[in-house]
Amino acid sequence: MMRDKLSKREDRVLHRALASVVLTRFPNPQRRDCPGSSVLRAIATKSIPMRDPAHKHVGSCSPCFSELTEIRHALHRRNLIWAMGTAGAAVLVLAVFVGYFVFLRVDNPVGQAVVRPGAPTETHQSADSIPKPQPSQTEYEMALLDLRNASPTRTVQPSGSTSNVKPIEIPRGRLALTVQLPVGSEAGFYEVEIRKPNQPATRAAKAQATIENGITKLPINVDTSSIQPGEYEFAWRPAGFNWRYYPVSIR
Repeated sequence: MMRDKLSKREDRVLHRALASVVLTRFPNPQRRDCPGSSVLRAIATKSIPMRDPAHKHVGSCSPCFSELTEIRHALHRRNLIWAMGTAGAAVLVLAVFVGYFVFLRVDNPVGQAVVRPGAPTETHQSADSIPKPQPSQTEYEMALLDLRNASPTRTVQPSGSTSNVKPIEIPRGRLALTVQLPVGSEAGFYEVEIRKPNQPATRAAKAQATIENGITKLPINVDTSSIQPGEYEFAWRPAGFNWRYYPVSIR
């Protein structure tokens, strides 16, 4: 009985054997009968069965095989970056946890007992051992950037080519910004930037997107209070992929 999926070892051996042949022997410049990027991504993530005809097409189409190879490499890089970020976050949490208890022992010494003849034993604490109120952190203002109607296609227009699209307004301040990504966007690790067209980033961030009720949400904290009011681009991309852009107005 045919299996739906190959093992990891079988998949690597098959991929190496096909790569040297398929990349050059089956040109298809018109991309006839190509299944599209979404199906190729499903093949890369092994979410469709081996009997699906798309597998046979990829084995006889150099452009599709090349795109599938690119998607696999990008997914591998994204998973590696996410794993490194998760390990780093765990180390940071452990360091904060240990530092907190060291602080308690150093900054809050146990009271010393002072004994006087004929007087009861008393325990005295220094003024430094009295807990001090912590200063309150500046709160972030909730804000929403809805990009769900942006084009979900894989082809990206050059920076500055969205001048005929009405910009979305973003307020100035310390923002807890929830970005609703275009319909069809996948969950995962994303990079974002706010910048002028063809200019270095004014603000940049990295965050993990999740899918809630069919909406891909990307939460980021960004400080726009010092950005000069005007027209900008909001750029985003999954790790390892090309940038996409949408015009925004900061007021």
